[in-house]
Amino acid sequence: MTGPQTLDPDADEEVATAPLALLRAAGIYCPPWRDSAGTYVRVPLADGAEVTFSGTAADRGARRGHDVSIHHPVREHDSWQASLNDTDGGCDVLYDSHTQDLPHEEDTAALVAAILACAREHGGSDHTSDPDN
Repeated sequence: MTGPQTLDPDADEEVATAPLALLRAAGIYCPPWRDSAGTYVRVPLADGAEVTFSGTAADRGARRGHDVSIHHPVREHDSWQASLNDTDGGCDVLYDSHTQDLPHEEDTAALVAAILACAREHGGSDHTSDPDN
């Protein structure tokens, strides 16, 4: 990661902005993705495995706010979840902060650290599907 980044917990920017910037600065290919499961980020790994992650929005009063995506604003962020999807179809939770009540900056740093550690274990990021490569 490049130097420390201050994340404004009241920001209007999308919650995925900071982790995408941090991962890309570390040389990780991580395109946003949408399918029947919703919107999330994909991190294809060199050995064929893949990390996916998305965030959840916090409850707002009596209204349940658990928007599971990468598009809600930072000010509504509640937690991150990342999963490692292996080449045999298995899926393991890599990071989940749902019960930790972490500030956005700390939560995002922990998410990125978990993804970077996983990428190292799997030979790095796979850039073969990167249109800019």
